Amino acid sequence: MATEALQFNKFEIYSNEIDESIDVRGGTPRIEYRESVFVPYITLKAAIVDTGNTAQTDNKDTISLLESITCQGSEKVLFAIEDAKGNKIKLTNDDDLMISEVSTVKQATKATSFVATIVSKEAFTNALDENNCVSRYEGPINQIVEDIIKDDLKSEKKVNVDYTNNSYAQWGDGRDPFKLILDLQKISVPYMEDAEGNMAGYLFWQTSEGFHFRSLDKMFATTGDQGRIQRTTGRRIKKFISTQKVDKVMPPGYDDKILDYRIVRNTSALEQVKAGAWDSEMTVFNRLESKAKTIANRTQDTPTIRGGKGPLTLNSDIADKPSMNFNSTNPLGNTFWSLNSIETQVNEYTDQPAYSPEAIVQASVQNYRQKFNISMEVKIDGDFSLHAGDLVHIDVPELSSKKTIVRSPKDSGIYMIADLCHFADKTQTYTGLHLVRDTYGVKTT
Repeated sequence: MATEALQFNKFEIYSNEIDESIDVRGGTPRIEYRESVFVPYITLKAAIVDTGNTAQTDNKDTISLLESITCQGSEKVLFAIEDAKGNKIKLTNDDDLMISEVSTVKQATKATSFVATIVSKEAFTNALDENNCVSRYEGPINQIVEDIIKDDLKSEKKVNVDYTNNSYAQWGDGRDPFKLILDLQKISVPYMEDAEGNMAGYLFWQTSEGFHFRSLDKMFATTGDQGRIQRTTGRRIKKFISTQKVDKVMPPGYDDKILDYRIVRNTSALEQVKAGAWDSEMTVFNRLESKAKTIANRTQDTPTIRGGKGPLTLNSDIADKPSMNFNSTNPLGNTFWSLNSIETQVNEYTDQPAYSPEAIVQASVQNYRQKFNISMEVKIDGDFSLHAGDLVHIDVPELSSKKTIVRSPKDSGIYMIADLCHFADKTQTYTGLHLVRDTYGVKTT
């Protein structure tokens, strides 16, 4: 099935040496634009063929891009593309993108080809020592994250956060902004009923819409008729179907057809057990009382299913039995990583809740492991309205000898986009999705 061509609205590289830019749209660029819930910055790879007509000299002759602009890295890039449906990715501010690497430079008599790797500017500013987190951070974790992005990372991009149920007080210890936020995501609890002890774990990433600090559980939350709206984005959950027919006929109720897909069933029960994904115990040391206690055999009768239908079922020989022991210090009040004495902090403690490792660390480990239990790789026509972290509904046919093709009751349903890649040139545009969820089945509510 043929796909629609990409529209390049802007693709300019600015020189670090002179106040000039080069429009590289004429170099027949082929791009791979990527977002991932595991990466705090955007990555764009562009393969460009330059025949020497890209830049103009003072005497009106034309030369190649690499002859005009050195392109040694860190150059500013303005980038804007549009798919066949009018959906746009627009990164045209001065602080959006910078060249990370220029590689595979091949020069011949009449042409030069090269690959430019382009990243969000914050990938560079995060690496600067002057931006390391050295002060004390105190308050709700979601507010700490926003402050780090604005004050330490010095970014003015939009920050989309889910409010946290827990506060925290700590020193930055010289960690870079990304590292500190990635540490905080593991101990964050969403502001939801019954969240404490069950729903710890956030993700931190960046899309063309800005930064995101989101609860894993809230990301899978839906609302509306048959759950067609993703609560954290307010956007309709798009629906895609594989009909196994090479045509443009679209069944009613679907947004587009799946061109190709692959279901990856690499679930390792043994590795899950080793990591304490299903049950664990924790030994917590109270520094004020100089005592340790063990919270043994922490279980959830039925893990909270967010993506699939569930429930998850374990062999009775291993169910409700801890497989990993965590060790932690239990801070009281604001004692965690503070320079004040323990007694002083406890006396000064007012309304800030104590950090509770037994209610957070174990739940976080289980949540991360469970939410990425099932994965699928899907290829569709280019759709720039989709972003990492979005939910999509996938319907694929059941593999059977039945005469009538029906959707798979196991593999169909709601998934979250963990990784996204838009592949495009001037002749075709595809979107590749790496989708994840916690278990099999199509939710009925």
